[in-house]
Amino acid sequence: MSINVSEVIWTIVCFFALLFVLKKFLFDPLIKFMDQRQANIDQSLEKGREARQRKDESDAALRESWKECGVEAKQLLAEGKASDEKERAWVLAAAQKEADQALLEARSRIDREREQVRADAAEQMPQLVAALVQRLIDGDGEER
Repeated sequence: MSINVSEVIWTIVCFFALLFVLKKFLFDPLIKFMDQRQANIDQSLEKGREARQRKDESDAALRESWKECGVEAKQLLAEGKASDEKERAWVLAAAQKEADQALLEARSRIDREREQVRADAAEQMPQLVAALVQRLIDGDGEER
């Protein structure tokens, strides 16, 4: 077996030519494609992180807003209860005042009617006494 120098040279030349062609038309475009893909992946991951961060900030703001709304709602309920208590106290006071006024009017009317009855009785007393005496006289005379 002998080594043919010209074949070795042609083999080396073909090998380097093949390497050059593969590098130029396969490896460089493939590496460029892979770099672009990696850049897109990195960019998408960064956008995802930013979106997650914005979402977390939005959630925190929303939670804070809910807390504020809860506090405000509690304040409104407390104010409503206080107002309700004031209204209830006012209504009760007004009803009590009205009842007291009605009671005073009723007592006044009763006193007036009592005085009227007394006046009527005092006015009719002589007639009643006369009628009673007459009856006693008439009754006594009949029984005897």
